[in-house]
Amino acid sequence: MKKLLAVLLTAAPLVLAGCNGALWGQLVVLMITVGIFLGTLSLGRVSEAARSRADGASSTAGRS
Repeated sequence: MKKLLAVLLTAAPLVLAGCNGALWGQLVVLMITVGIFLGTLSLGRVSEAARSRADGASSTAGRS
């Protein structure tokens, strides 16, 4: 909810200024680009819970 509010507060001056569609299109492309960038940063990351399960499974299998 805080992100939505931040986006609305950021976009409010642009709406009040009467910006044309070209600016909105560029902002959308910028947001998509940032989303793709952040998505690529998260590739290959494993959560702590999954990592501890994987460590536990490998450590018990090696003890036999």
